[in-house]
Amino acid sequence: MVEASAYKAPHHVMLFFQEKEIANTQHAFVNERISYYENLKNMGKVLLSGNFWNQARNFIIVYVSSDTELEQIIDNDPAVRNNVFELVRAMPF
Repeated sequence: MVEASAYKAPHHVMLFFQEKEIANTQHAFVNERISYYENLKNMGKVLLSGNFWNQARNFIIVYVSSDTELEQIIDNDPAVRNNVFELVRAMPF
């Protein structure tokens, strides 16, 4: 886990993920990941997400109350848990 901050108050964090080489069997984890972040968006935890043009990278901006909550969000990401994506950077703001 890349430590994002020492923030104690609610804050935003921009997460950058790198997609690893995906086998056909791993596409299910990507779809599960989309649903996971859509649920977080409905809860007000995801502000924005997207992909970088022609790259196997994407970003997600989350709103968290603490670094512990941030770690839980990342640890519960289905694609991260199943080694399909990896967190490359977390930038608090």
